[in-house]
Amino acid sequence: MTFVSVTDACRRLGIDAKTLRRWLANAQLPLQGHPRDGRKKGLSSEHVQQLACLHQRRLAPLAQEPPAPHPDDLPELSATLLALPEQLSALQAQISALEQHVAALTHLMRQHEPGPAILPRSTKPSSTAKRPPKPTRSAPRSRPAASPTAKTPPKPVHVIPRVEYGNDGRYVVICPQHGLLPFEPETPAWFAWVAEQDSFRFVGKLGHFTAHYDAARGSRIAWRAHRKIRNHTCNLRLGRTNELTVAVLEQAATTLQAQLM
Repeated sequence: MTFVSVTDACRRLGIDAKTLRRWLANAQLPLQGHPRDGRKKGLSSEHVQQLACLHQRRLAPLAQEPPAPHPDDLPELSATLLALPEQLSALQAQISALEQHVAALTHLMRQHEPGPAILPRSTKPSSTAKRPPKPTRSAPRSRPAASPTAKTPPKPVHVIPRVEYGNDGRYVVICPQHGLLPFEPETPAWFAWVAEQDSFRFVGKLGHFTAHYDAARGSRIAWRAHRKIRNHTCNLRLGRTNELTVAVLEQAATTLQAQLM
């Protein structure tokens, strides 16, 4: 399988990145990670061919990178470059000698500095001298009454549980009260935990959203995914509690990410 970056795929299809992500979401084709660098995202050459067939696009050839220069073709170093290490060593020796000279001069200057001058003691004023009158104390000012419109402290932020895809390739469940929970999604403990929740936040490989439990009219009780960005809100139905698998959550995160781009 040949890995094609998002930039190269857009260049070959003649579209921008936003259109590419919309085409991938409509065709239900997820982005893939680089086989050696997980931070880079792209798709396979087969998926590029499939998108070109679906939208009747003719693929443009990729620009070939210039070959790396051979070591024998590199220019020889001049004598000036080869002499740089010796010049640097000589400069370091000169700097060390200058530092020692400055330290010696500083020591000599401190030895010849005059001591602090001693001021003569002032004579006490005679008892017959007229003393200045004492200042009269002003009446204490009354403190202003507290304003009735004082600001009330802000309400504490409500923190909901979090289901997150970690760097080690595993999904973890984090509870605000108990921390990291000892189970993974798609296990009996997972479905039992979800049945007790009203909402949680999901952070997947390609997107994120907040899941809310909706008790609609009749027997249509299901979960929905909610995402808001730049005053634009999107909602997507997830399914019942026993249907909340990793594949369902990741597909919902990818679809919402494509709609909000």
